[in-house]
Amino acid sequence: MNVQFRQVTFEDKLSGIIGLVIGLMFIGAGFWSNQQIAYERATLTETQGRVVDTVHRRERDRNDQQKDTYAPVIEFLVKGDPVRFTGDYDSSRASEGKIVAVRYDPKQPATTAKEVEPLESFVSWLAIGMGGLSVVSGLRQLSPVQLSLGE
Repeated sequence: MNVQFRQVTFEDKLSGIIGLVIGLMFIGAGFWSNQQIAYERATLTETQGRVVDTVHRRERDRNDQQKDTYAPVIEFLVKGDPVRFTGDYDSSRASEGKIVAVRYDPKQPATTAKEVEPLESFVSWLAIGMGGLSVVSGLRQLSPVQLSLGE
């Protein structure tokens, strides 16, 4: 491994600073999202619900094409009483009878219930990882030292 010195140009400095700023923003957003998920897990009640129906909606996309979207109607029990809510709209239909995780505030279960995404913390960690790569790339652009594996 060879160590070489290089001239850091204005473009290198600019792209390095931009990389650092973008990376730090991604890392911050990832940690903020992780904190939100941890707060929800600590304060909301989690239980299992069942998809009992599907709501269909037809809307137009950006290209003025018709698009069908579906939202699951999910039912879960709170102190033995059934509570229903409509989940988020998506392009695919959830099969009836499917078991899903649900979080809700015990004081207002009907208005605060939401379906828990199976990979909810994956996006947070992905943002942190992408931010880390951007920070490393930005620091590499700012550094006058260049490492090479050749002669």
